[in-house]
Amino acid sequence: MKKIAFLFGLVIGLVLPISVFAQNTALTDVYESCGYEVFSHLEDACTGCHTGQPEPTFEQTLYLTEGACAFCPEVTTCSSGDPAETELYADAQATTKAYFETLFKEFMMAMGRTGMMNPDGTPNNPAVFATVFPECPKIAPVIASDFSRDTGYLVRRVTNKTRNSRNIPDSWELDQLNKFDAMAAEGLGMADERRVPLVISKPNGDPLPTKEYESFEIVEEAQRGKDRIKYFRYMRSITLPPVTVLPCMKCHGTPNADDPMLRTAPGVIEAIQEHYPHDKALGYKPGDIRGAWSIKIPLGPKIVK
Repeated sequence: MKKIAFLFGLVIGLVLPISVFAQNTALTDVYESCGYEVFSHLEDACTGCHTGQPEPTFEQTLYLTEGACAFCPEVTTCSSGDPAETELYADAQATTKAYFETLFKEFMMAMGRTGMMNPDGTPNNPAVFATVFPECPKIAPVIASDFSRDTGYLVRRVTNKTRNSRNIPDSWELDQLNKFDAMAAEGLGMADERRVPLVISKPNGDPLPTKEYESFEIVEEAQRGKDRIKYFRYMRSITLPPVTVLPCMKCHGTPNADDPMLRTAPGVIEAIQEHYPHDKALGYKPGDIRGAWSIKIPLGPKIVK
């Protein structure tokens, strides 16, 4: 009973409320690895404590990075594998959703501080897009850094047409971006069955349904010479939406485009030249792949020689 009470107190925070399946997988792994009696109602261990929680808990991060054995200190013979791929995938999706929503909110707040926003959050003056540029370098990198520090993962956005040089992809990310571009070029649009839906909450609380390409796998990467460490890697594409959904073309469109809806806003080019002199992120149109969200989860301290 002592062990059951001890373990129950720890595992209630193992996972976000992604699904009962993911919860059961994590909890069963802990109980079986530690040799404890299996709890008869596994889902009850999470329900009520983490419903709606937007960020990973300490216990969840501990489980994902160190495995089930971190929760059974009384057992010296514990042997547990890495978390199931379904759990890692669900956690990467949840982290991406929270990252997207936070970035969206902070960007809209930055535009609101210019005093050029309508009550519904839409700009009432096209020049608002140029005025937000001095704040851009202070928003996205800080949010990515905060999420990386809080989760223990590498959380960021990447693109093969950078505006901020921090978003240059590594070789694995570049491969996925090229795959996303190739799939988008096939012309199937949002009807492409390979796109995975995910609902994002706008800053005003309204839902923003998204359908994007995803890629994920467990990889081994060289670290410190010849040592190799395992990671779960996940990417979700960022497709530029119709101009009626979001005004992305105001900052990523084409200067002097014939179609005013695809034209950059007044002052944007000058702001880009000032703050991002090596910018490559212009000339887009709705439906293009702008880049991707990227999550890199270390799978414990185990080093594969």
